[in-house]
Amino acid sequence: MRLLAVAVALQLTAGLLAAALVSEPVTATSPVPGRITVDQRLEGAIALDSEPVAAPQRQVLEDERDKEVERLLRTRTAAILGRNREAFLATVDPRAQPLQARQAAMFDALAEVPLGTWDYRLDATSDKRADPELDQRYGRGQWWAPAVSLSYMLAGFDDRPTVDQHHLTFVRRDGSWLLGADDDFAASGAETTRALWDRGPVAAVRAPGVLALGHDDSPLLRNVAAVASDAIPRVNAVWGTQWSQKIVVIVPSTTRELSSLLESTQDFSQIAAVASAKYEGSPDPDATAVDRVLVNPETFPKLGQLGRRVVLTHEVTHVAARRATGPAMPAWLAEGFADYVGYKGLKVPLDVAARDLRKDVRAGRLPTALPADDAFSGGSASLAQAYEQSWLAVRLLVERFGEGDVVRFYRAVGASRGVAESVVLTTELQEEFGIDTATFVAEWRSALQRQLG
Repeated sequence: MRLLAVAVALQLTAGLLAAALVSEPVTATSPVPGRITVDQRLEGAIALDSEPVAAPQRQVLEDERDKEVERLLRTRTAAILGRNREAFLATVDPRAQPLQARQAAMFDALAEVPLGTWDYRLDATSDKRADPELDQRYGRGQWWAPAVSLSYMLAGFDDRPTVDQHHLTFVRRDGSWLLGADDDFAASGAETTRALWDRGPVAAVRAPGVLALGHDDSPLLRNVAAVASDAIPRVNAVWGTQWSQKIVVIVPSTTRELSSLLESTQDFSQIAAVASAKYEGSPDPDATAVDRVLVNPETFPKLGQLGRRVVLTHEVTHVAARRATGPAMPAWLAEGFADYVGYKGLKVPLDVAARDLRKDVRAGRLPTALPADDAFSGGSASLAQAYEQSWLAVRLLVERFGEGDVVRFYRAVGASRGVAESVVLTTELQEEFGIDTATFVAEWRSALQRQLG
C-alpha cells in the first residue's frame, strides 16, 4: 500500500490525537458460480512436472489449468455470497490443514458482515514461475501462483469495491486444482492482505449512517457507532450534505492490528483514530475511493465522551471533505479545518484544548511559520503543537472572514492542480480574503501571543 497522505489529528484533554491516512487500490469482476474438477480429457496427459513437454501440449495444459482455477475462484465467490461453508472449504487443499483452519475461521467471521459483492480477479499473465522450494514442496509443475485480487463492497455503505492483493498458491491434487497456500511468498514481502475478518470473529453494530465493525459486540463498539453517527449532522452543518453521509468504522483489538490493517509502520501510540481512503490508480480527489475510519482501541477508550466526540467528528470531516482535498492542500489546513469542525459548539477552554502550544508560547517559543506537512508524522515530538497551531489558524480565518468563506477557501485550495502548494496558498488567500501569506502568518502569531501568552 502506497502512503499518499498522512494527517494525524487533534490534541485533546487527555493529550491524545486522531489522524488521517490515504492509500491506494484496484478493480473487480462479477461472481459466477462454477465447478472445480479438471476436465477428464486431461487425465493421464503428460504432467507439467515430468519430462519436457512440447510447446503446443504445454500450452493446452496451461490453458486448462487457467480455466480450472478461474472456476475455482468463481466457486469460492458463490460460496461466500451464498453462505455455503462446505462448498467454500472444498476449494482448499485438504493436506493444507493450517490453511483449512484459517479459511474456516475467515468464513465464519464474515457471518455478520453485510457483503454486497465479493469477487476474485485472476491475472493469468502474471505469475511466479520458478521457485525450487515450492517445486520440492508441491512437485514441479504441480503448483501455480498467478496474480489474484479480491474485491468486495459492504452493502449500503460502499459505492465502489475495496480491492486487496492476495498472493495465493494453487496446487494440483488428484486431477483438480485447489487453493494450497496464501503465505508462500510472505517472507519475500508479497503478503496477502489480511482484512478484519482474517484476524478473528467480527461483530457488526449499526447506527444511523454508520456501520461499526469490531471483534466483539462490546460497549466500546456500540459507543463508537453512536458517536460517529452523531458526528454526521455536525459535519453537514459546516461542510454541507454533498457527500455520501455513510461511515464505516473499524475497531481492531490492538494498536498493532491497527497498524497492520493500515499496512503502515507509523507510530500510532498518540493516535486515537484514523481516516483512510483507498483509491484505484492515482490519488485523484475527484475519483471515488473507499473511505474508512479506524479507531485505536488502546488510546480511544482513555478519552471522555467529549474527547471522543471531537475525535470522531474530526475524522468524519476528513471523509466528507476527502474529494475536495487535492494534492495542493497543506496538511495544516486539512487538519486545522477538521479540528475546527470537531470543536465547534463545544465550550472547551483554550488553555485545555491548546495545552501544549500554550506552554510553548508562555516559554517564549512562538512558532514562526505554519506547520509543515512533516510536522504531522505520528512520531513527531511536536505533533500536538502542530494540530493546535493549525486549529487556531483556521479558527482565526473563520473569526475574520466567516465560516462559509473558509469552506470556499478550502475547496478552492483543494481544487488546484499542477501548482506548488505555497503558490496555491498565496494565490487563494489573496483571492478569497485579500491578504498574502506573510500577513496571515503575522496576524496568526499575534493571535497566539494574545490568546495563549
